[in-house]
Amino acid sequence: MTHAAALRQLAADLGLSRPRLRRDGTVIIHSDEAGYRAVTRLSAFASQLIGTYVHVITDDVPGATDAREM
Repeated sequence: MTHAAALRQLAADLGLSRPRLRRDGTVIIHSDEAGYRAVTRLSAFASQLIGTYVHVITDDVPGATDAREM
């Protein structure tokens, strides 16, 4: 949550919306884009920002329901 504002901005810059955080640290995002290119880029940028791997998934997969707004 320390980097929430920066992660929200990164998501918006990549055309992703509704970033949320799951208890295990996974970032859940909504994407209207086919494929996972923007999601993968968000993970890479977020990992650089935070200094450790950041797992990012889309909200259309199982396990994406247990998250809170960032």
